[in-house]
Amino acid sequence: MQTNLNQYDVQPPIPKAKVDIETLLITKLPPSPGTMMRITTLLRDFNASMREVTQAISYEPVLVVRILRLANSPVYALERNVTSIQSAIAAVGAKAVHDIVMIGLASTTFAKEIKNSPIAKKIWEHSLAVAMTARELSKLLGMRGTEEAFTCGLLHDIGKLILLSNDVAGYSSLLDLTEESLMLQGETELFGYNHAEVGSLIAKRWNLPEEVYFSILHHHNPSQSEKVNLVAHIVDIADMMTNSRGYGLRPQDPARIEHSESVMKLGFTLEQLDKAWQNAESNINEVIKTFS
Repeated sequence: MQTNLNQYDVQPPIPKAKVDIETLLITKLPPSPGTMMRITTLLRDFNASMREVTQAISYEPVLVVRILRLANSPVYALERNVTSIQSAIAAVGAKAVHDIVMIGLASTTFAKEIKNSPIAKKIWEHSLAVAMTARELSKLLGMRGTEEAFTCGLLHDIGKLILLSNDVAGYSSLLDLTEESLMLQGETELFGYNHAEVGSLIAKRWNLPEEVYFSILHHHNPSQSEKVNLVAHIVDIADMMTNSRGYGLRPQDPARIEHSESVMKLGFTLEQLDKAWQNAESNINEVIKTFS
């Protein structure tokens, strides 16, 4: 059965898809992340109490362990060990808890691929690095909330994991392509969809905010979005920066970043980009170790 993408406001690049993406998503994604989604909703609700957040998290043992591990890691360098989940949440803060929830949701969904495939592991580590770099870039812009930038960075390439799981050999053949634009074209020719389109469908399936959906969809072409979307530009820059530092499937020439459309659009200087990377890099390896 041919999937109707109009319900997601995504126009397929070719008339006929070669993969039934709806069936693929049903196969790969949990039908409803349940408690995880409730937690993210509570964390975005300014009226929600910390007691409500703590109670919701307490029902997710793996999540509790990760929050406690992070609270006691060198990232926070606390003077004493934290042993209760309430104290851990207070120590790391709501934003960090939001990040851990989103990372946990994605890593649990694709745990098998990340564990068994070197390609999937690289995609996952790249996504973690992009998420943390995007957050630092959003801070430099003085954006009110950074959760959106983190989430979009984390999920921007999640469509690659879906496509890879559908056809490992076919997707692996695309890795020899030296440009991301060529890879997007190759994905479309092989599957009928590219990873940005698939990733946006996942965000829609998980009932994430509309801004997240559009940012993932347009993270390689932010100016083509019908909505003004600073986060898509931020993810585009973070994507290039992490690739240039060796976190990705292919290298990126650092010299091209300075003159990229997104950097010029947001007005970042090289000094600001270097500062963002330094702030992100100090924690990237710790987070990768915790969630890989």
